[in-house]
Amino acid sequence: MLVLGPLMLMGAFINWPLTNEVGMDGVNLLKDDASVNMAVAGVLGMSLMFAGLHMLSMDMKKGADRMATQLLNMADLFIFGTFGLFLLGFGGQLSVILITNDTTSVFADQVAREEVALAIFNAGSGLWSLTPVVWGLAMICMGLAHVGLKVPEGMTEGAFFMLMPVGFANTLLPLIQDAEQAEFQIVFPLTMILYVALGGLMLSGNIDEPGSE
Repeated sequence: MLVLGPLMLMGAFINWPLTNEVGMDGVNLLKDDASVNMAVAGVLGMSLMFAGLHMLSMDMKKGADRMATQLLNMADLFIFGTFGLFLLGFGGQLSVILITNDTTSVFADQVAREEVALAIFNAGSGLWSLTPVVWGLAMICMGLAHVGLKVPEGMTEGAFFMLMPVGFANTLLPLIQDAEQAEFQIVFPLTMILYVALGGLMLSGNIDEPGSE
């Protein structure tokens, strides 16, 4: 899940037309260039990825002490919160696509249609902006729990330790002036690469999940 999910989500985001467009510019871009099929692929990848993170957290609890268990419980809450924000943000953009392209939707006129689409887009964008913060907190909690369970040894176990700095970078995105560009160009791809590396190492048997016997 931590291999296929991030790859699907990364592929969907690379091909998604939006970068940092706001207002009607974003609505028009979704209307003309966005694909419902690509949105579905992104949601599937996102679901697999967060399911993999939750399974990793559950496995870490097997050998966790009380402090680490509490951190992992917090990580689970942040994982579920991030998943919810992703769905709401992505769902808002999908609604814009359907409203602007589905002629069977009944509106008084084209202006009313665009006003509804713009309101949904702005609401979704507001929720979307919170996603990297909650996501980063989940990664920080998992990284802190891992450090308490096992001191990283070598490059492979060090990959788990990287959850903390990468998560911290996610939490800083709202403080960056051009946060959307920073996420797409640096932080988001780095996060996906880390997840693929963690999943690949576990699948290949080179390392065990933290806390597993």
